Amino acid sequence: MSSTTLQRGIQNANLVSRDAPSSGYHLDWLRCAELLSDEDCDEIISVCREFPTVPSTTVGEEVRPGRRQADIRKIGVTPRTQWIFDVLGKVAAEATGAAYGLELSAITRAPQYLEYQPGWGQFDWHNDYSHGFADAPRKLTIIIQLSAASDYDGGRLQMSGVELEELPTTRGTIVTFPSFLYHRVTPVTRGVRRALVAWVGGPRLR
Repeated sequence: MSSTTLQRGIQNANLVSRDAPSSGYHLDWLRCAELLSDEDCDEIISVCREFPTVPSTTVGEEVRPGRRQADIRKIGVTPRTQWIFDVLGKVAAEATGAAYGLELSAITRAPQYLEYQPGWGQFDWHNDYSHGFADAPRKLTIIIQLSAASDYDGGRLQMSGVELEELPTTRGTIVTFPSFLYHRVTPVTRGVRRALVAWVGGPRLR
């Protein structure tokens, strides 16, 4: 989990439900009790911006175009990004072992670095599961908040459940949830919201 110059990432993937330790199996969102440092967030932004942008598309784009509006970069494994993948793997193992009980295989599609801006910054209600894909569907979503809440207005990551809930906005927060839960990012009206999203795949739910 270290770069060539210093130790990066989190020491332990201790997951909490809101502000209390997670206990028992459930399908709610979780967050890491430990935050990534400002230096780690800056490094993620810097290395991710070295990758090219890709089109902003979604499953069902031909039916509902424009649901996802963001600048997107797919992130590959390099010596400089390896520690990020280590963090994602640690969170995934803790989440499924302690809370979700999902059968996971690996990160089967490249994580994405996202920049949401006014006029081009939202993602309508959706889930990430992708049941129709021939390869392993996405079963666990992990999102790293890379912007400070004061850097932008709007852009709230919201979860649909018993009630509408906004997920934490503190910089360096890592949240995770089963990919079949519905969520959205509200339109950004000022500034830029930066985030990294990754998915861990596994055998199809039966």
